[in-house]
Amino acid sequence: MAEMLIVDDEARLLRVLRLGLPEHGFNVLTASNGQEALKVLFDKPVDVLVTDVRMPVMDGVELIYEMERLGIKLPIVVTTAYADIETAVKTLKHGACDYIRKPFSIEELVQSVRNAMKKTGAVTGLPREFDLQSQIDSTEKEAIQKALQAAHGVKVEAARLLRISERNLWYKLKKYGL
Repeated sequence: MAEMLIVDDEARLLRVLRLGLPEHGFNVLTASNGQEALKVLFDKPVDVLVTDVRMPVMDGVELIYEMERLGIKLPIVVTTAYADIETAVKTLKHGACDYIRKPFSIEELVQSVRNAMKKTGAVTGLPREFDLQSQIDSTEKEAIQKALQAAHGVKVEAARLLRISERNLWYKLKKYGL
């Protein structure tokens, strides 16, 4: 199943999509604004993003700009009840693949999402190219190993080299099985 993140401040819509999309091959993650969406994007691998334009805290346009700034590349479908050409052009210019008006049916959304995934070459079932957390873990593990080697196995010295507490180093050693 493809992982779809839906960002919308309408709880009822999120509930309907969370229940209706799995039968179309999508596991649904949700966020009620752009800030929550960014947290999800850093915590879990996502295949496609569907975002509303108007939301409190961080709207969909700001979310797309921030994703572009951070180098997060995903197929993006923008939804809104307030369709205007200027917003559509902004979102399409900065990474969105499609723009649909509310209200929409699940079938319309699924078609738009599949088209967006095809446009960007995202194919369900293949390994994800960008898994930020595993890259961070790999880099952190490598740094710990180098520090231990430089400290000749003395954990107190390795912690000092890494500029972390001994307790934090102990936790990370356990986490990575070192």
